[in-house]
Amino acid sequence: MTGEKYAKASDLPAELRDRLGALVLVLADNKRLLGMRYSDWILGAPALEAGIACSAMAQDEWGHGRILYAMLRDFGEDPGQLEHERSSSEYRNMESLDAPARSWPDLLALNLLLDTALSVQFEAMAESRFEPLHYKVSKLLDEERFHFEHGRGWVARLGGTAAGREAMQRAFVPVWEACLRWFGPPGDAAGLVLCQEAITDRDAAGLRARWLERVGPVLASVGLEFAEADSSGVWRSRVEPDWDGWDPEARRGSEGGPDPDTLARVRGDKNRPLLMD
Repeated sequence: MTGEKYAKASDLPAELRDRLGALVLVLADNKRLLGMRYSDWILGAPALEAGIACSAMAQDEWGHGRILYAMLRDFGEDPGQLEHERSSSEYRNMESLDAPARSWPDLLALNLLLDTALSVQFEAMAESRFEPLHYKVSKLLDEERFHFEHGRGWVARLGGTAAGREAMQRAFVPVWEACLRWFGPPGDAAGLVLCQEAITDRDAAGLRARWLERVGPVLASVGLEFAEADSSGVWRSRVEPDWDGWDPEARRGSEGGPDPDTLARVRGDKNRPLLMD
């Protein structure tokens, strides 16, 4: 870390505090809902060990989400309200998490592409000047390494057959497009401010490039050519992000939020009388 360290949110300049608080909420919501998606497959995975892995990954994501929601108390938010009281439209999650993954390849798209996008964002905060993030990110990333290896292993496994490759091609397209957009457009104001102030180490374009370097070779290794390396070895997407309807606050390209069943589950509506701090 370089420059002045920030021990708490009140130490941050107002604009920086708002930008960082918004990012933490985006990450918390995506973690919470990704955990839900992993949990949906604990009993439906194609192999016993995959179901066990989904259980472990779900617990990781929920734990990360709880940490992030709790962190937002320092930004003037009520973690209980954020976790249990918001409407669907108030969630700040990628559109790929609005509804359950319909098939195992759909779940793999979330596992390899979306989960890795979140990890790339956290990696950018490993040396953050905001000390609460700096100290929490290392343990979080240790747990996330298993998630990437799980996704990479299953992509290789399904990629061994034509049917598996075709299924992944269909499933990965919408998640690929959502993740390309998720980091934000070139020159994204929030990303630039956070990078310039050393809260993160890369802006939106840099984060997207890091993600492409991570997932592009995995897909290319089984013939899924979503990205390719140019003559200098830089990985580039074969399609450009579509910014039509882009919502910078929610970091998504469409209106909406979690579907009714997901919303009820993620808020704990059924057990609301039993909710505890």
